[in-house]
Amino acid sequence: MVLCEEEIGGSLMSRRDTTELVRIGILTLPLAGILALVGVVSSYNEPEPRVDPRAAAQAATSIGYFMSQFADILSLAVLIFGVMALTAYLANTRVRGLALGAMVLSIFGIALILTALGLRAYALPAIGQAYLNGQQDAITMADAFLGSPVIYLFTPVIVLYSAGFLLFGIAIWRSGVLRKGAAAVSLALHAPLLSSFIRPQTSLASILGALLFVLGGVLISLDVFRRSSTAKAEATPPPR
Repeated sequence: MVLCEEEIGGSLMSRRDTTELVRIGILTLPLAGILALVGVVSSYNEPEPRVDPRAAAQAATSIGYFMSQFADILSLAVLIFGVMALTAYLANTRVRGLALGAMVLSIFGIALILTALGLRAYALPAIGQAYLNGQQDAITMADAFLGSPVIYLFTPVIVLYSAGFLLFGIAIWRSGVLRKGAAAVSLALHAPLLSSFIRPQTSLASILGALLFVLGGVLISLDVFRRSSTAKAEATPPPR
């Protein structure tokens, strides 16, 4: 009997530890959104290489440019943990299959987007420095990176990323454990709007997407912690 009680107690502690890890992982959703917002705002109004190649080259070789690209990369790296935590949170609901599919599509999209962001973060500064050093034909290399047909190769990547978060939005809407309005819509719509890496310049739509990303992550985190606090209060026996 004592052994059974010990096993039950150990199981409950393990479940609490797992729940705590999921809650911590959920916090990476708003963190990823904030990093994405920093990245897109920092790169807004960058000079266009075809219009002003020297200004574009100087911008690409600046510390600010590298930090904005690094913020984008860090946002996606952090987002992987948020996606996994959200899937784990929805695993015990009726939408666990939908959440699993959303996680697979999202992580595939994130992994492939990271390759494009790595190209922008590390290759373009080198090309910009080459142009400033007098290699005028370096601007054609920048066009090759930012223009077609490369841009079309990453269109399916955006489709994967957007489809993953659209499924997450549907899963949140149908789960019954998270608010289905603002959180679901914000998370679902941020992905197609935030695809700034596929364009040479950041647009206002990308900034709107980053804001929706932050909003969705904050609302989901608040819901998760609110429900956890409510569950703890209900589980606590009343004083005698």
